[in-house]
Amino acid sequence: MLTLDFQLKSKWPKLAWVAVIGLESGRVKVLHGPMVEVRDDWMVEGVWDGCFADGDFDKTDLIFGTGIRKRSKDLIFVSSATGSDRIWHVKQNDKSCISNSLPALLAISGLSLRDDYPLYTPDMESVDVKGLYSYTKKIPSNGPDINVVYFNNILWRDGVFQEIEKPELTPSLPDFKSYEEFLTDVSKKLGKNARASSRTIPVNMLVGLSSGYDSVATAVIARHGGCKKAASITNSASLWRGSDSGKHIADRLEMECQTYLHDQRGYRLETSIWAGCGRASGRNLTLFDYPEPLCLYFSGGYGDTVWDRHCQGLTEPNGDLEEFLCEFRLITGVFITLVPWWGIRKANKIQKINLLDEMKPWTMGTNYDRPIARRLIEEAGIPRGEFAINKKDTSSSSPMRWPTTASAQTDLQRYLSSLGFRPPNNPKANFLLKFSYIMSFIYKNTAKRFGISMWWRPWRKLPGIHLLFVWATHDLRDQFYLENKQ
Repeated sequence: MLTLDFQLKSKWPKLAWVAVIGLESGRVKVLHGPMVEVRDDWMVEGVWDGCFADGDFDKTDLIFGTGIRKRSKDLIFVSSATGSDRIWHVKQNDKSCISNSLPALLAISGLSLRDDYPLYTPDMESVDVKGLYSYTKKIPSNGPDINVVYFNNILWRDGVFQEIEKPELTPSLPDFKSYEEFLTDVSKKLGKNARASSRTIPVNMLVGLSSGYDSVATAVIARHGGCKKAASITNSASLWRGSDSGKHIADRLEMECQTYLHDQRGYRLETSIWAGCGRASGRNLTLFDYPEPLCLYFSGGYGDTVWDRHCQGLTEPNGDLEEFLCEFRLITGVFITLVPWWGIRKANKIQKINLLDEMKPWTMGTNYDRPIARRLIEEAGIPRGEFAINKKDTSSSSPMRWPTTASAQTDLQRYLSSLGFRPPNNPKANFLLKFSYIMSFIYKNTAKRFGISMWWRPWRKLPGIHLLFVWATHDLRDQFYLENKQ
C-alpha cells in the first residue's frame, strides 16, 4: 500500500518538489517548497480547468504546473500542459526519484551532470527543434541516465514508471465561434480555479502584452478569466521599429499595465534561465514584477505557429518554444499558460480556421497575417490600426550564448575556471556580446539575403560554452537544495 509522506522544506523555491519512492517499503517521501498545495491523497503546484477542491488535475489536458495524484494503488505524476515545463525521474538501486526540478532531483539523488558531456544543450533544445514527440528523453549523469517528460503524465504502478498520455478533451473546432467559445470557457475555468477559496495560498493573474497579434489576443482571452493586470516591455530590439508597448491596448481593455524597459543588465535570477535548456530564451520575462504570492501568467507564446495563416498542417508541435522558465517559475511562484497552446493536439484543425471564407474580413494577405487573432481583437473593440502594424521583437535571444548580468557572468567564470578553462572576463564578454549582435545584424541585412552562410563567429568557440546548462543546473542545486535536502 502506497503512503504519501509530505515534508515541507521552507527554504526551497516556492513550487519545487521531489518524491522519493522506496522500491520495497511502498513509502513515498515528498519534499516540497512552501507554496505547494498539499492534501491527503494529492499535491499540486498548478492551475487547471476544473474544481480545485476535487484535485482532479490528472483528468485534464489543461493544467499549468505539476502535481501528484494518488489513485488506489497507483500514483500519477502530472506534467504541465506546455512544451517548456517538464518532469524528471531516475531509478537507482533501492529507490526512484521524480521531480519538477532537475537541480532538486540531483541534490536528493546525489547525482551530478557530467562536465565531459558536450551535448546537454542540444538534448534540451530537442523538444523545440525536433518536437513534442521526438525530443531526447534521457540525459546522462555520473550515474544512471535521467529521464525527462514533457506534457504527458507519468504513472507509477508496480514499481515502474510509465509515461501515459493526458486525456484528450478538446472539443471539435470546425469554425471560429466554436474556437472562441473554447478559449473563453477555458479562461473562465482557469480563473475560477485560481481564485478558489479552498486554496491555502491565493493565485493572482498577469498577462504579457505588446503591440503584436498574439499577446493582444491573449489579453482579450485572459480578461474572461478575471485577469486585470498586464506587463509590457516598451523598447523593441530593433533600431527602427519603435516602441512595442501594449499600454494603449491595456487601456482599451480596462487593464492596469506596468511598463518595463528591456535592459540586459536587469535580468532577475538569470542563472535559472540558463538552467532551462542552456540558452537565453525567456530572460526578458524575468523583468516583470509578478503579483505575489503566486501568479498565473498568460502568454501568447506559440501564436507564431497556431494563429499564423501561413502555417498549416501542424502534426507535431515544435519550434517557437521560447519560454523555458521552468526553474525561474518555481523560484518566483509563477504558473505559465500559453493560450495558443490550448488544444494543441488539434492544432492542425485550429490552423484551418484561418483559411475559412468567414475569416476573409480579418485576412490582410501579408506576411504578418493572423486572422484568428485579429478577429478576437477587433471583436473585443480594439480598432484596426492600433495593433500588429509590423512585427517587433523584445526577446532576449542573442547570437552569443553568454550571461549578461554581472553576477551570472562572475559565477560562470568561477565555475569554468575550476574546470581548467580560461573564460573571458566581464569586459571582454560584454564586448563580444555587443560585437556578436552587430555582426548578426549586418549579416541578416546583407549576406543572408543572397544565400551566403554566416561567416566568422568567434563567440561560438568560447572556452566552456557547451557547459552553460551544467553550470546553471549545478549552481541552482547548490544554492537552493543541497544544504537543505534532509
